[in-house]
Amino acid sequence: MMSPRTDRERKLVIETLKGIVEGLQRTIGRNVEVVLHDLSRPGHSVVAIANGQLTGRSVGSPIISGPFDDLALQRLMSGEDVVAGEAFSIVGDYRTRARSGRELDSTSIVLRDESGQAYAAFCINADRSKLRELETLVRGLVGSEALEPEPAAEGDAANVDGLVSEIIESGIAATGKAVAAMSREDKVEAVRYMNGRGLFLIRSSVDLVAASLGVSRFTIYNYLDEMKPNPSTEGPVRRKRKAHA
Repeated sequence: MMSPRTDRERKLVIETLKGIVEGLQRTIGRNVEVVLHDLSRPGHSVVAIANGQLTGRSVGSPIISGPFDDLALQRLMSGEDVVAGEAFSIVGDYRTRARSGRELDSTSIVLRDESGQAYAAFCINADRSKLRELETLVRGLVGSEALEPEPAAEGDAANVDGLVSEIIESGIAATGKAVAAMSREDKVEAVRYMNGRGLFLIRSSVDLVAASLGVSRFTIYNYLDEMKPNPSTEGPVRRKRKAHA
């Protein structure tokens, strides 16, 4: 159980970061999104956001409403690099994709308490498509053709039920098989995909996945247990700043 001191420290850090997001909103351009997640409330984790139009999110959006291919979320769900006393971990300079299809350059900072439990994530997503369009224009002037794809319309990122259904359907589709024809290994891979998208942070998602795959909720938990890293086989952990006692 979390101590009162740890709870106070978490809340203080989150409130401080809210102010930082608000300050950045007044300085950064509209093509850079800054978002703060409170990981204790995954169903509506976004507690502060600047330029949420890039991903269609706003305060109260769920954690699963973020960009596709989010490496930081995948590492968070897999439990990688969890070290007691670690103040934060950084996943930097990776490519994600908004629901519109636009590519984003992303960096995420996951904050942890003294026990190593992640409680907040501070994320930056930059849309550099305008720079790519300029590059396309320059190439066109010298005779090279490179056209940017027309982005699709933004979806409603706050629709939790719709997002949950979309992730489940995508996980099943990724196996290339109908549920009736799926082997145990296929179902594990489908669950792995869903886990990587952060689905199991959402309450009641285990029951929905179990029903969709035709297994029990305990079977889903067994699949998830199989995906947890084995401490004896993990590589060395990068040195990071430690939290002060």
